[in-house]
Amino acid sequence: MKKSALGMLVVVLLAAIFVSGCDRIKRTVELPDLTKSTIENAKISLDKRGLNLVVEDSIFSDDIQLGLIAKQYPLALSDVYRGTDVKIWVSKGSDKVEIPALENADLNDVLRTLAGIGLYSKTVFVYSDVVDKDDVISLDPAPGTKVEKDSYVEVKVSMGPEAVKTVVVPKATGMSKSSAKKKIEDVGLVANFVYRVHTEYYEGTLYYQTPKAGSVVPTGSTVTVYIATVLD
Repeated sequence: MKKSALGMLVVVLLAAIFVSGCDRIKRTVELPDLTKSTIENAKISLDKRGLNLVVEDSIFSDDIQLGLIAKQYPLALSDVYRGTDVKIWVSKGSDKVEIPALENADLNDVLRTLAGIGLYSKTVFVYSDVVDKDDVISLDPAPGTKVEKDSYVEVKVSMGPEAVKTVVVPKATGMSKSSAKKKIEDVGLVANFVYRVHTEYYEGTLYYQTPKAGSVVPTGSTVTVYIATVLD
C-alpha cells in the first residue's frame, strides 16, 4: 500500500508540473518587432497579445523616420508574460542635416540657407572663368553629404575671371643677345630671336624688336628681336 500511495503521489506531482508548465506556456507570448511602426499600430499589436505599451522617451535615429518607433524593450521575438510592459522609444529623426545643392547660387542666399539648417560657413574666394562673380562654385563637403549640425561647410565663391596682368616691354636692341634675353624674361615675357640679312648693321647687332620698348602687353607675351646677319 505504501508503494502504491507513493506512486500515486509521484503521478499527481508530475501531472501538476505538466499542467503548470502548460499554463505558463499559455501565459507567455512572443513579442513582435515594433520598430518602424507607428505608436497606434504598435498598440493594436500589443493589445492582441495582452501586453502593455509604454512610451519611454524619444531618441535621434539616422535610419528610422521621425515619429516611428526606433527602439523597444524587451527585444523583438522575446517570450514575455501577458501583462508585461513593453517600452518603446520614438524616433526624433536624424540629428544630421544634408548639405543641399547650392552651386551657382548667390552667396548671400547660400549663407542664409546653410545657417537655416544649422551649419556654419567658411567662405573662400577664387577666380573663375565659368561662374559669375559672387556666385558659389562648390561646397565642401559636397551636396548630398549628411553632417552633424553646427559643422562647418567650405563655400568656394567666384571672384570672376582673373584680371590680365600686364608688363612694360623693355628695350632689347643695341645689346648682346644674352643681355636682351635676360631683360625680356626678367619681366615675365618670352624672348624670340630672328636672324635677318641686313647690310646696314654689323653682324650680330640686335637692331629691331616687336612689340616696341615701352609697349604694355599681357604677361607671358612674346617679344621678337631681330639680329643682323651677313649670311643669306
